[in-house]
Amino acid sequence: MSEHNASATMRPSTRKRYKRIAYGVLGAGILALWIAIALDRFVLGVALYWAGGIGMGLVQRFSPVELYDERDTTIDRKASQRTMKVFAYVFILGLPGGLVLQESGIVDLPGEFFGATWTLFAIYALYGVFVGYYKYRA
Repeated sequence: MSEHNASATMRPSTRKRYKRIAYGVLGAGILALWIAIALDRFVLGVALYWAGGIGMGLVQRFSPVELYDERDTTIDRKASQRTMKVFAYVFILGLPGGLVLQESGIVDLPGEFFGATWTLFAIYALYGVFVGYYKYRA
């Protein structure tokens, strides 16, 4: 009798295997955080979450293959651009719209609105700094 050997196309590639390990370690850290929160052990959960994040980074750093290629970079760039555009519309339309509604007495904006506004402002300010850095660096 001959043994059944999976063909090369059926086995996950080394790159995929290490990606799965990396994201699995991070997922375990996130799951540990949720479980620890449910058990009222928040500090332990955060420590396990950080361990998962560091573990993911170590797997990515020390894997024998490059985990990301040009296709991944293109996907990441397109997703980042779309995300920034969506939040730009939220920021550009939402801030003045919310302020007009509050000044008109239609709504009373909670403090979270202003916190979210400052967060979006900080994200776009930092984005602008990085765009300038990469555009004009030598």
